[in-house]
Amino acid sequence: MCSISGIIVKDEDDPSSHRSNKVKDSQFSNGFKSEDLSRYLIETMKILKHRGPDYSGMLFDDEVYYFEDFEDLDLSAEGHPRMGFGHNRLAIVGSAVQPIPNEDESIWVICNGEIYNYLELREDLSRTHEFKTDTDTEVIVHAYEEEMLNELDGDYAYALYDKEDNVVILRRDLIGVKPLFYIDRKNYFAFASEKKALWYLLMEIDGMSFEEAFEYPISRLNPNSQLIYELDDNRWYIEEDLEKIKTNYLENRDYNNCKEELENVIHDSILKRTRGLDKVGIIYSGGVDSTLVAKMASENCEVILYSVGVEESEDLKYAERAAKDMGLKFRKKILTGEDFEKYLVNVAHAIDEIDVMKLGVGIPIYVASEMAKEDGIKVVLSGQGADELFAGYNRYKRILHEKGEEELKKSIYEDVMNIYKVNLERDDHCTMANGVELRVPFLDKNVIEVGLSIPTGHKLNESSEFRKKILRDIASKYIPDYIAYRPKKAAQYGSGSEKMIYAVARKYGYSKKKINEFFESVLIERIKVNKL
Repeated sequence: MCSISGIIVKDEDDPSSHRSNKVKDSQFSNGFKSEDLSRYLIETMKILKHRGPDYSGMLFDDEVYYFEDFEDLDLSAEGHPRMGFGHNRLAIVGSAVQPIPNEDESIWVICNGEIYNYLELREDLSRTHEFKTDTDTEVIVHAYEEEMLNELDGDYAYALYDKEDNVVILRRDLIGVKPLFYIDRKNYFAFASEKKALWYLLMEIDGMSFEEAFEYPISRLNPNSQLIYELDDNRWYIEEDLEKIKTNYLENRDYNNCKEELENVIHDSILKRTRGLDKVGIIYSGGVDSTLVAKMASENCEVILYSVGVEESEDLKYAERAAKDMGLKFRKKILTGEDFEKYLVNVAHAIDEIDVMKLGVGIPIYVASEMAKEDGIKVVLSGQGADELFAGYNRYKRILHEKGEEELKKSIYEDVMNIYKVNLERDDHCTMANGVELRVPFLDKNVIEVGLSIPTGHKLNESSEFRKKILRDIASKYIPDYIAYRPKKAAQYGSGSEKMIYAVARKYGYSKKKINEFFESVLIERIKVNKL
């Protein structure tokens, strides 16, 4: 994946400038000069460089710059640009550097993500468009021209600049695998892949303290939505529910038919996420979800399993045994209390949040992706999303018992649609902090549609011993039964990470009940020292 960021300069004092992409009155009351736009944008890109260590590119109105190192950048643009895009690239598909234009350079795009069906779209679009690069991102500009954006199959957040219509369009994928945040201030509008880049702008341009910026209500663009910013008059609006999800796909199908359909779409999802790769990593807990992903992925390329936990943690025991029995490469890291203190700060800095559960889950993901980076792996897969789709959490059984099947179905749907807030942004930030791209096969559109259409009784019922029954039955064809039917245990418990967070707090004199005081007094201060 990559990072994207951008700044649009407003001119509140001169309405006539709204008809131009050049700001006429460049000095604002708060000290924001439009000629400083390049400096601000460069700094946001530096802050996000961990997401795209390979190449970088910038667009200022009509000027484009590509470079490998910020020290090599020579900005020669004159005047006062109105708008700037910045992109840092993690090279996986193709060799082109972004921003990428259409044929006459009237449309430009920067993208954080992967378009999995780009070869198929490219074949179709090549009938009317000339492709100049070998990257998946280029299909976005031509799909935009042909009004085919809803045909994109991928995980993405992109920014598109249409010069003729004088608009900037921000869009996020169906389920929110890739993040996108924005702020709308008096004199500027800005967006970025992570909040920390926007914190910098709030501190630098608006004079906020670190604490004020940290608490500022930064907006996120919801999944399956696009924000359209009209540069002529500094007006923007959001269009939502761009793609529709079918939830009646398997009505009146029996159990075996549902199981076969689900197995097929999971296979296809993993295949498209490993296409063209020699090897991938697996964020591996030793549970049914990540084990099934690992085994299916091993049919397409080499896989390496990465597991993290404290000494004698349950996840590590199951993970190591399963890897050996399946003949898959395995690496583990046992974390000490000293390790946890270091990673606690690193993960809090990565995810831009202070939350016990997110930190507890985030630490194993962060460390696993760190190991993948050491092995030169740029793509990792995880089993994220399976618990939501197939009723894997204990509370689902409680909902079924207390409120019935319809309420359970509604709860599953809402959890899947909101997984970006709880899990996906955290996981993305933890892996991308190490320059590693995370792909989540269970959150493929086809898997989601099949998963949401499967009758809840095929996932769990009052007499069922196991939750996620249909998925476990599929998994038993591929992986050992002691994993396929292993009871669910949350990552923060299975790895032992949550207990260690409380242990670190105790070291500083804070009890479990006072964990929030520890966060405010110690952890936020440590992040502040590291700043951005």
